[in-house]
Amino acid sequence: MRIIKGTETIPVEHPVFLVYGQPGIGKSTLGYSCKNPLTLDFDKGAHRAANRRDTLLIDSWADVVALNREVLAPYDSVIADTVGRCLDLIVSDIAETDPKKAPGGNPTLQGYGLLKTRFRNWMAQLRSWDKDVLLIAHDKEDKDGDTRIVRPDVIGGSYAEIMKVADFVAYLYMSGKDRLLDFNPTDRWVGKNPAQWKPVKLPAVAKAQHVMEGLFDDGRKALGGISEESAKVMLQVDDWRTALLDYTTAEECNGALADIQEIKSPIVKPQVETLFRERVKALGLAYSKRSQGFKSKAEVDAEKAEAVPA
Repeated sequence: MRIIKGTETIPVEHPVFLVYGQPGIGKSTLGYSCKNPLTLDFDKGAHRAANRRDTLLIDSWADVVALNREVLAPYDSVIADTVGRCLDLIVSDIAETDPKKAPGGNPTLQGYGLLKTRFRNWMAQLRSWDKDVLLIAHDKEDKDGDTRIVRPDVIGGSYAEIMKVADFVAYLYMSGKDRLLDFNPTDRWVGKNPAQWKPVKLPAVAKAQHVMEGLFDDGRKALGGISEESAKVMLQVDDWRTALLDYTTAEECNGALADIQEIKSPIVKPQVETLFRERVKALGLAYSKRSQGFKSKAEVDAEKAEAVPA
């Protein structure tokens, strides 16, 4: 077991992407633009896709279980097309192997828990085998109050699990004659965009053979940059934490005020201010309005007493 310190970066070598959209918009074709992909065809629709590459027709969850490290060794990417149908097969397998948790193919609360655990473990396994993972889903329109919003078409309580597993979530839709892949969440559809990408206009199918490969590479860099920036923030905070422990007098604390005000980072500054307040309190100091700085609590109490009219 290794605990990663806040000052260390966490490289994300194999992010998980989720792409969803209406039938016939080219989701499966987009899947084949991953790096050296193997598509797991849960929906039996690969024959309609352009630029088709290696494909495995999935009839049952047993077909997925049979995919070990050796079988997947020639591939860099695994595409689940569609993840909704993938989850359906897990439910069918639960109903067969543990019928009390999915009577009649309808998962109980425990059944949904088992479903999420199996799916989560499968995702972790693929990443541990150094595979990029693309999840493809159909879209569906849900009503959220008075607002209609488009979401991935995923079974019941598994929706939240899919959204947690995915590092990037994009909606594929038509805008005029253009196909756009938009990772930005809006009031019309869900998304996840840690890289802050603008909507991606997809090229013509003949020129779109490496689109997802490029997005995975860019996603790796973006997530690594976020982790590196987070580590830098923690390093600055830790430096301040160490420095503040050496402060033993009011004069030293007052001297730090100007330096704290000059901190530019909106993430670092509030954390340092909290550490500073804790250190001042531990030293028994209080802020003096008269001197615009810190003094001993006894001195500040005396000043307050003097200010009270006789």
